[in-house]
Amino acid sequence: MDIDFLRQQAERCRRLAKGTDSFTEKRLLKLAEEYELQIKEFEKSSSEPWHR
Repeated sequence: MDIDFLRQQAERCRRLAKGTDSFTEKRLLKLAEEYELQIKEFEKSSSEPWHR
């Protein structure tokens, strides 16, 4: 899984959340947050010295 894919998925969730009922919106925005956390973990592990 690459970082671009994760960013696209987070953005897709945010787009889908617009115009939905509040329950679905909350779930989709939470999913987008989870993708963002994965991005941060990916970036963190990529910056570790043993990954260079």
